[in-house]
Amino acid sequence: MSRILPNYTEVQKISALIYKQRFFHPNRPKTAVSNYVHIGYIATRPGAVRHEYLPHGLFGKMKPGSIDIFQSWQEVARIARDISKQGKNMYRSVISLRTETAMVLGLNDFEAWQQYIEQHIATLAAHNRIKTENLCWAAAFHNEKDHPHLHIVFWDKEQAIMKNFTHPEIPNRIRKQLIKDTFAFKIKEFCAERDLAKTGITNITDAILEQFEAHMKSLNPQSFRALQQRFEHEDEDSLRSLLRLPKHNLTNTQAVDQLAPRLFELRQALPNHGRLAYQLLTPEAKSHIDEFVQDLLQQNPYLTKMVETYVKTKMEVAKLYSSDPAHLTKQSSKYQAEAEKRIANSILSTVRTIIKLEQASDVGIHQLERYRTWTEQLILELLSAMEQISMQAQLDFEDKVKVVFGGEWSKQAKKEWILRQKDKGMDR
Repeated sequence: MSRILPNYTEVQKISALIYKQRFFHPNRPKTAVSNYVHIGYIATRPGAVRHEYLPHGLFGKMKPGSIDIFQSWQEVARIARDISKQGKNMYRSVISLRTETAMVLGLNDFEAWQQYIEQHIATLAAHNRIKTENLCWAAAFHNEKDHPHLHIVFWDKEQAIMKNFTHPEIPNRIRKQLIKDTFAFKIKEFCAERDLAKTGITNITDAILEQFEAHMKSLNPQSFRALQQRFEHEDEDSLRSLLRLPKHNLTNTQAVDQLAPRLFELRQALPNHGRLAYQLLTPEAKSHIDEFVQDLLQQNPYLTKMVETYVKTKMEVAKLYSSDPAHLTKQSSKYQAEAEKRIANSILSTVRTIIKLEQASDVGIHQLERYRTWTEQLILELLSAMEQISMQAQLDFEDKVKVVFGGEWSKQAKKEWILRQKDKGMDR
């Protein structure tokens, strides 16, 4: 597994290019699922620039040719999961720049970053010994403040020998080549200023590159180090890290202000002692909770979308086994209730915390700002929780599909299932 290495900083305004590369060993028990989740992460996380009419921002190539705009990130995630199970390595990489550098390079929008990686993906492939015709890759652009960056996953579709180690020198070489190719004009300017090269320089050696990097870092070491630490101490490759992502851009200030007094009212309607669990509440208390859940869903479209995704995916599983409309309608209501109950219990958990803080604090409980803070925290925790169960439901659906068509059903059972789907216009 490769380590993170620092990169070039741009003249006048200190900026850096970071290249990070790693992979999880295919024999690791959770590698296949982890790769699936990682695709979902880079395609949909807050900050990912999405396609105009799609809920994700994934693009790339599964074969030589023009860039594909994938219709769903799941189709790529399934491929990534399957190639992992086949013993092939899926590499995860990041190219990150400071905002000032991106502006100098003209990397100002989604399309520019697409063109950039299309021009440089061959460098990643060549240093990992992947032939161009066998290269598959997918990428997503995250336009974050101070460090716009591109996530790329890539693999060799014809890989025959499993790899368990990548020498740190490989990403280091990629880093150097990206710098040489991306910033050649700036390096030449530096060389001219330092009298290290004559007019017409064509070759940029590692020695010149190292001098250039050292000079750039010396201009503002604190700024450079901040970007480096951003990738040293944050693992963006797991579902756990996805759930830790800041989602403040998904909370509406006005909605929080409206919900804060409601949270206070809810707190007043619940007992100070005893276990706060939804199934143990009185009908009146449940009514208060239910109203608050509906207010949350109405005020936060992203939370609503996560609930809808959860219900829709669970229904896809149900449709594998039954085509009865009455049964499916019942199941849909059941899954909706499941999701809302999870939200209700999260609300109760927040109220429980509030009660404990009130008992341990001398500050008056009527301070609206405290309830506003608690309300915002509640929303952020709910967004993370619903992302988790929605993604887990999608993974469960993929597994169930393989059970249905992977040989565990008898041929007759498969035929009956297909006939049921044909009857309702769902022939697959």
